[in-house]
Amino acid sequence: MDLYLIRHPETIAPKGTCYGRTDFPLKYPVEDTADSTFSYLPSTFDFFLSSPAPRALKLSSALLSKFNVSKVDHSEIPTDERLWEMNFGEWDGKLWEEIPRKETIPWMKDFVNAKTPGGEAFTDLIRRVDSFINDWKTDGSLRMDWEKTNSKSLNSLIVVCHSGPIRAVLCKQNGTPYAEAFKSPVDFGSVHKVKID
Repeated sequence: MDLYLIRHPETIAPKGTCYGRTDFPLKYPVEDTADSTFSYLPSTFDFFLSSPAPRALKLSSALLSKFNVSKVDHSEIPTDERLWEMNFGEWDGKLWEEIPRKETIPWMKDFVNAKTPGGEAFTDLIRRVDSFINDWKTDGSLRMDWEKTNSKSLNSLIVVCHSGPIRAVLCKQNGTPYAEAFKSPVDFGSVHKVKID
């Protein structure tokens, strides 16, 4: 199966903002991102999923319109909670420079394993994303249910989510250490195609 992972559009969050669950309005009209993203997607697809975050749902709706799927309300787009961005807990929505360095320095030294106050560690995000991927593998429960319901093979799945989940998938696919997850760019609106057995 071809899995297309798409990052949501850029938001008005000030540069240097720590945000995962906090939602900021989009910086540009969503159609602008949809236009550029669409050219990297296949002409047809089997199934479409989104993170529940409004910034992801807005792009999902715009892309579905470009696929000539009748414009749907955000509430009608299938979502999966495991696709959320990392939960930064008490830091979420704050500028990094506003967060006490005595809290951020230890976390930055081992962000893979260290939890943010009231939030997640990167390992928590990895676990939920792995669970999501496993459910859509050939023998995964969600994939088997989908194929049974639709009486056909699932060959292409499009997912709109966030840089954290995308980086977790790419690290696992490419054998990259999770500590290096943020060294490669995952731009707003970018498309990352991976194969899922």
